[in-house]
Amino acid sequence: MNYCNNKKLQTFNQKWIKLLKNKLRSEEANISLFFLLLLPTTITILFLTFENAQLRRDELDFVRGCENSLELTLADYDRQLWYEFGLWGVESNLLNQHKNEIEQNFVSDKHKVRIELSALHSLDEPDQLRKQILRHMSVRAPFLLTEEIVHRITDVGILGEQLSNSPVLTAISSQSDLFDPESILNNPDSVPGNIDDLDVEIKQEDQEKLSEMSNTELNALSETALGILDDLVEDAKTMIIPMYESTGNQVPTNPLAPSSLQNIATFSDQLLFNYDIPVISRLQLQEYMFNYYPMQVTELAVSGNKTQLQTPDGRLHSDLRAAGRKNEVEQIIFNTENPNSAASKAKWSIRGICFTYHLIDNFTDAEKRSDYLLQATGISTAIAAVSLGHVVIDPQSLTYLIILIDSLSQAFADCSQLVAGEEISFAFGPVEFELNYRDFMRVFALLKKEENLLIGINNMRKKTIAGSYVTAIELDADFRNSSFRLSREFSDYISEE
Repeated sequence: MNYCNNKKLQTFNQKWIKLLKNKLRSEEANISLFFLLLLPTTITILFLTFENAQLRRDELDFVRGCENSLELTLADYDRQLWYEFGLWGVESNLLNQHKNEIEQNFVSDKHKVRIELSALHSLDEPDQLRKQILRHMSVRAPFLLTEEIVHRITDVGILGEQLSNSPVLTAISSQSDLFDPESILNNPDSVPGNIDDLDVEIKQEDQEKLSEMSNTELNALSETALGILDDLVEDAKTMIIPMYESTGNQVPTNPLAPSSLQNIATFSDQLLFNYDIPVISRLQLQEYMFNYYPMQVTELAVSGNKTQLQTPDGRLHSDLRAAGRKNEVEQIIFNTENPNSAASKAKWSIRGICFTYHLIDNFTDAEKRSDYLLQATGISTAIAAVSLGHVVIDPQSLTYLIILIDSLSQAFADCSQLVAGEEISFAFGPVEFELNYRDFMRVFALLKKEENLLIGINNMRKKTIAGSYVTAIELDADFRNSSFRLSREFSDYISEE
């Protein structure tokens, strides 16, 4: 029984194995056909994937090459520009110097590519120069120096306030006892004096001789006597006329007239009073100018101690001046390209301020006015003696001329002292402070608009290092059918906004 069952099972298994073999034999053609269709497609996809990866790699190498081109271009910054002025910039004609090298080393010949570098911003733009200067001076302008500058300018503001509030400027043009010296020359009888008040003695024989003279002889005698006064008037006009020109005002017909002096007084008032203390960035711009550009004064006294002016990297301003960089600060402030003209304008502007200060001081000081009256009396005495008593001028009428001439002389002396690098003292009541030449230049610089100051700094830089310098670069590139744009710039300054 068991034997029969085993035999049947064995027979059944053999049939199934035989059937399975027949089935497999029948499917062999279908499997071969399946692999014949699948394999080429698979290989094609693999090759396309490889090709795409190769293309992406070439594109990535191209982008890296473009970034390297930007970095290499920035690395070609002008060394002399940095050394002389602490500014970053690349000459515009060097922008595309690495173009061919990038195309050869990073791009296969089979790809169609284009690289073009162009200037995005240049140092000629005031905003770019401002960013460069602020970046440079942010670590070089000590806060204590800025505080000292603000303190000094504030002290000068006290001078401006005193000039503006002083009644003398108005009184000069309104007082009835102040006579135009030219009117005295033209008509000395308009201010007759009393010869008895003068220390002069006219002999009896001279008086008799005087009474016998004709009008022609008397006029000749008057002209000889008034020559003393005429010489003083001419000297005063020679000194004061350039002050009108330095303030931008036309020279009046009678430059010594009290009413004419109001022009200079108004200029000094606007110069020293109508200003606004700028923010720290404005002070940094000015300090950059005073550190990297020489003035006509290369040695300054500060608190009584003289020091040689120098750049932040230790170059003496006297050496820069000897190399031909003369009066650059004055050229920037007074907007002129002539060093001598700029220095002259600076001197006359300083004299105008000092003259106004001394004129106010001399008019308001009773003791000084008494001394000036004595000097005027001496001149009146001399005129009376030379004219044998025919021309007698009231000494009080000549006091204004003496004060005017002395104020001019003091202004010239102050300017000479400042140009020599010394300090001068300005005092108003209990307030007294010392000012040097650079302090006056700081005040003049405050009057210029920031943009004009930057333009002047850039123009002066071009006198030493000519050319156009790029501070920000833009790269336009095409890779096959793709386009992209990159940019780089030197300044890492974060704007105040």
